[in-house]
Amino acid sequence: MKYKALLFDLDGTLTASGEGITKSVQYALKKMRKGKLASNLKELEVFVGPPLLNQFMIFAGFSEEEAALAVKYYRERYTVTGIFENKPYEGITSLLRQLKEKGYLLAVASSKPDSMVKVVLEHFHLQNYFHVVKGSDINRPTMTKAQVIEEVLEELALSDRTEAVMIGDRFYDVRGAREAGLSCIGVAYGYGSREELEQEGAVAVAETVAELGSLFGVSEKKEQDFQIYDIGKELFSSPVYPGDPKPEKSPFLAIEKGDICNLTIIKMGSHNGTHLDAPKHFCQGKGGVDTIPLEKCVGYCKVVEISGVITGKDMERFLADGTKKLLLKGEILLTPEAARVIADAKIDLIGVESQTVGEGHTQPVIHEILLSVEVVILEGLVLKQVKPGQYFLAAQPLKWEGLDGSPVRPVLISAD
Repeated sequence: MKYKALLFDLDGTLTASGEGITKSVQYALKKMRKGKLASNLKELEVFVGPPLLNQFMIFAGFSEEEAALAVKYYRERYTVTGIFENKPYEGITSLLRQLKEKGYLLAVASSKPDSMVKVVLEHFHLQNYFHVVKGSDINRPTMTKAQVIEEVLEELALSDRTEAVMIGDRFYDVRGAREAGLSCIGVAYGYGSREELEQEGAVAVAETVAELGSLFGVSEKKEQDFQIYDIGKELFSSPVYPGDPKPEKSPFLAIEKGDICNLTIIKMGSHNGTHLDAPKHFCQGKGGVDTIPLEKCVGYCKVVEISGVITGKDMERFLADGTKKLLLKGEILLTPEAARVIADAKIDLIGVESQTVGEGHTQPVIHEILLSVEVVILEGLVLKQVKPGQYFLAAQPLKWEGLDGSPVRPVLISAD
């Protein structure tokens, strides 16, 4: 298929957003005293894609005024929680990268409010693939899909409508494209069906992301496309916290001296280099590193870049999306207020680049707040080469019974 510009819908096409949308619709219907309509989340998937105002009127029989109130209730939950109950479809990041490399102009045309579209794309690091991103105008609740598409085409400066195609998962996308003078390719992996897309006039329907890519000459990558970041310090050259022992090494066996192998004696403190703190470090009677559940040290995490004093409000903002593992990039000073927010949120792990999570007289207080609720503290990270965003973290301690801390060699994995 020969096109110059590819316009993507967001929900159901780039990201699987159904959970956040349906739960937020459920919340709104219950507040509107329509709880019986909200019992089946699967049935609420009809809200994924079309403009909310119209869909509330169709689904619940609301007047326009009632539907506007329902939309308001919907956003009470969605803007705080629902927007992050979402994830890109497998292979989407690779597809967008390859399409951009092939020279296509990529754009997003969504019925979701413009500000929310940008939040989602930024959260999943997709925004840089697109030349134009447009959502609906929140001050124009009856704005149609065709009107959003028209704004995208105007910004792309495309006058020939045959040079662009819309890509979406619902008949609303096909209809909106037709009203704007475009063809539409449907995707059946989203929240619509092949039947509804074909009936509305989609020129093609892709069952998978890989099949969608094949329509534009992009082949599915079979190899895993990821990058590993080593975020630990070299042990013997790294700075030591004032007063702590410096790590030392000495040969025990050496081949050059006639021994059968090389074997080294290491003498060090449990908090040298990049390391993690066990609850026992500042809380007498608590467990050592061997008692830390490994799932706290392994899993998805978020890297945030910030410098200076970290307040409680700062930390609330960082954790608002439900983050369970947080790494702070930059020279920071964590306040007790920020530590209490972390403790109350019961996250798994907090990581910093400094050798200790607290400084001066606040250091014991911050450690006690965090370790008393068994938040893992990861200290001495090296995040210079890591951009802010979402990663997979592996930072397991050594299996040392009863120890208050352990060196680690943490890595971050960035994968599509």
